[in-house]
Amino acid sequence: MFGIGLTEMILIGIVILMLFSPRELPSMIKAIAKVYGSIRRTAEEFRSQVMEAEELREPIEEIRAAYHGTKDELMNAQELARRELQRARAETMRAQQKLTEIVREESRRKDPLPAPAHVPAVAAAPAAPAPAAVTTPATSSPSRPPPEGAVASSRPFAPTTAADDEPIAAPANDRPDAA
Repeated sequence: MFGIGLTEMILIGIVILMLFSPRELPSMIKAIAKVYGSIRRTAEEFRSQVMEAEELREPIEEIRAAYHGTKDELMNAQELARRELQRARAETMRAQQKLTEIVREESRRKDPLPAPAHVPAVAAAPAAPAPAAVTTPATSSPSRPPPEGAVASSRPFAPTTAADDEPIAAPANDRPDAA
């Protein structure tokens, strides 16, 4: 209460008891309460008279009307901005879809690009799916040809892929020449 702690309140109480006798204190507290009540009532009456005054009511009403009018204008502007933003988003989506359709049409019209000379024909054909990696064991009988799409290997059980025609590197300890 007003930044006063318990010790300060006890000290004030002791000083009041020293200045005034215990018989005078109740009447003194009543007088202070009456003065406080009358000041409070006077302030309340003044405030109500100011609010009721016709001269002051008009400017207050004008200020309130201006506030509410501005608030309504801001709400309308916000709603208009939302609608415009939604329209712009819809236009952007339509333009993006149209652009995507145009790009698809152009890619359909164009012929596939010729393959460069250094790229094998299998990798240059984008329409054909890439063949799956095939693992073939090397056989001891050279008379039997490897299956179609498989690449022959000089090492036993060396996995190869048909796309790059190179054997996949085996770990160092599995290589026959590493010993």
